[in-house]
Amino acid sequence: MSKKVAVTGIGVIVPGATGKDQFWSLILEGKSTIGSLTRFEPTSLPCKIAGEIHEFNPGDFVARSASRRMDRASQLAVATASLACTDASLDLSRRDRSRVGVFEGTSLGPLNSTLEHHRKFLNEGCRQASPTALISSMMGAGSGHVAQTIGIHGPSLTISDGSASSAYAIGYGFRSIKTGLLDVAIVGGAEAPLSEEVVAAFCCAHLLSTRNDRPQESMRPFNRDRDGFVLAEGAAFLALEELSQALARGVPVYAEITGFGETTDAFHPTSPDPTGTWIAKAMELALQEADTQPAQVQYVNAHGTATRINDAVETTAMKKVFGTHAAEMAISSTKPITGHTLGACGGIEAATTVLSMCHQFVPPTLNLLNRDEECNLDFVPGQGRNQHIDVAMSNNYSFGGRNASLLFKHFSHS
Repeated sequence: MSKKVAVTGIGVIVPGATGKDQFWSLILEGKSTIGSLTRFEPTSLPCKIAGEIHEFNPGDFVARSASRRMDRASQLAVATASLACTDASLDLSRRDRSRVGVFEGTSLGPLNSTLEHHRKFLNEGCRQASPTALISSMMGAGSGHVAQTIGIHGPSLTISDGSASSAYAIGYGFRSIKTGLLDVAIVGGAEAPLSEEVVAAFCCAHLLSTRNDRPQESMRPFNRDRDGFVLAEGAAFLALEELSQALARGVPVYAEITGFGETTDAFHPTSPDPTGTWIAKAMELALQEADTQPAQVQYVNAHGTATRINDAVETTAMKKVFGTHAAEMAISSTKPITGHTLGACGGIEAATTVLSMCHQFVPPTLNLLNRDEECNLDFVPGQGRNQHIDVAMSNNYSFGGRNASLLFKHFSHS
């Protein structure tokens, strides 16, 4: 017998916000946090803007000696996972910790640490190489640090599948509880991609916006004049647990997670299948698992990267799945507010979707001033709006044609 899965905790850190309350205020305000790059001097790069987290002290969440052995992405993962556990009032000392797992998603993982250690090796030689490189640079470092910090003895798994990474992490944690393998799963993702080498690579691939003089207007999903996304750092984790156990603890339930769909285009290393067939299939699989009809979905948090091909294909896929109902749904991309956090975006946008249902409010798609004719759905331009939401979907896609769809249901204690 399958079990119901509740979202009982939310932890978020993005540019301009630490914690779910500040984050939701940011969404309500509907103002972009994208600004000029200050992490390094970007003079030689076409893109000179980013979403930077300026006020983050890892020492608020973990001992300084431990944080020094962590990459920034791992620090953000530990911080947001801790926030989610605190928000859920989880006391693991009263639980079988072998039935608690952590599932982390990240695209680049601790790449910044790898690059830093490599630069030091080139400049100073092998005698100055740091032994912490072995710890901080492993791809699975984030989930390992979360497990150690919180005290989790169940599975500790890092998933690296591009921008769909943390959506997959949430889906696998959901399935682990639904099938009875775990009681609790701490799920989400973290990303800290703002190194010169990484930004340069994305620039060379012509994926980033070059509206350097108007940072907050730079990301324009579904616009006719969209020219790419803006990289950002950030993280979000959710605490998931079996619904009856959450109710027995008497803690608030933000939402139920009811469905997860995953597919692969197998089409091209960077471009999606232009038919949108497999993006649509991921959504259909999530709906099937949730035993939910397309017409019951009232809000979709779209991937919405502001890239020429992706936005049009995503629109096509939603029309395939929802038919005439596609024109009646509210759909928005919140990446113009936070920037594109790569592998962390699924966690951040799942948190956005859950909070949208809690507050019965649809976030806006910023900077949608000149809609592309191919993107002719209700993308909630400019300003968010109050709206009844019982069922909502969060979608993410990544290089390699990996597609993930998560379905959430509003929960009422009555």
